[in-house]
Amino acid sequence: MGARHVLFGFAVGVVLAAGCDRTAPTEPDAPEAAVVGPQPAAKGLDADGTMHLSEEDRCPVCAMRPAEHADFACAIELKDGRTFAFCGTGCMIRSWLHPEVHLGVGREQLGRAVVRDWLRGEPLDASAAIWVAGSDVVGPMGPALVPLRDEADLEVFRARHGGTDTFRLDELDDARWLELTGKPAG
Repeated sequence: MGARHVLFGFAVGVVLAAGCDRTAPTEPDAPEAAVVGPQPAAKGLDADGTMHLSEEDRCPVCAMRPAEHADFACAIELKDGRTFAFCGTGCMIRSWLHPEVHLGVGREQLGRAVVRDWLRGEPLDASAAIWVAGSDVVGPMGPALVPLRDEADLEVFRARHGGTDTFRLDELDDARWLELTGKPAG
């Protein structure tokens, strides 16, 4: 390998290393603190599931800001009260299926998942929702998985937006996720 290749490789390494700073912002006199794993939302959920999104919140799967995608934003609250906000239902469901990968916690620590009912805009327990895949609705990460309150809303939604598959959150596993999205969940 020539000297130019070594020098180029060194320069690329320096640039990449500079872009991979994984430390949290700190006060000028405070020691740097490393950010380890996904960070919970600034505020938790209300008892009725109302989300309080802040500009600082980041989706733990894709790092988008849920506040910028409020129509699709959803959350998972852990049993210890920490809440993670997501840019869309796909990121939330992936985290529900694989919390150890996306949230850094075990399945036994999951509390509740809250979404926005697509037609009403109200908080909805993700486990109670009827989910629709294959509609014309596009979310922040592409084709959306849409949560609805009941069968009557499903009829209205399908008349407006189509939808090829329905499911419940407790029916999902890796194989069904792959069938619905064409992508691995983990």
